Amino acid sequence: MAYRILIADDEPDITAMLTSFFTTKGYQVSAASDGESALKQAERAPDIILLDINMPGMDGLEVSRRLRDQVSYPILFLTA
Repeated sequence: MAYRILIADDEPDITAMLTSFFTTKGYQVSAASDGESALKQAERAPDIILLDINMPGMDGLEVSRRLRDQVSYPILFLTA
């Protein structure tokens, strides 16, 4: 079974690059472009989340706070 990664980033080029890389390595990748979408995608219980801090609407820090109340999988922050 392939590991599942959620990539949450509002930059389409970054999301596309990471999706391509992890897909070629055999991971199942889902993507979100904002905080609300990231929370929805996280309901699918990924094995890890790559989370951008600066996203429109709900930022990555708030997404992380909301997820930490419910889950224990790792979250890696992406930031420029």
